[in-house]
Amino acid sequence: MSVDRLWCHQCGNEYGYIGDEPHPAHCPACHSSCVPPAGSLTVFDRSCWQNANGLSKLWIHAVDERGRSFEFTIAARNAESKLVRISIDGVVLDYPTANSVCRIPPSIAEEIAAFGIDAPDSGTVCA
Repeated sequence: MSVDRLWCHQCGNEYGYIGDEPHPAHCPACHSSCVPPAGSLTVFDRSCWQNANGLSKLWIHAVDERGRSFEFTIAARNAESKLVRISIDGVVLDYPTANSVCRIPPSIAEEIAAFGIDAPDSGTVCA
């Protein structure tokens, strides 16, 4: 049985989940779906824009084990990257909050690496 510390990006509530299955994918305080992925993320689409100066932008779309959609937008110059946007079920997370507390999940980092770009490094996994 695992114990997870979770938080809501909508209301800031921090809470725990104990169980073997993925968490219920909503905040117990405000019922928002803007909480970390439930279980693993499965990538279903990705696209990339690049220019001749080494600038690029990646859009990676994934779903968690509860069927919620996640979109990660990554900006890069040559091999260095920065997380510029995360949306969960169509709700865009506040950029300063998302960028300061979020770390790219492993499945998303693998997709970024497939484009020859290093994944951004920051806080804990949030999306």
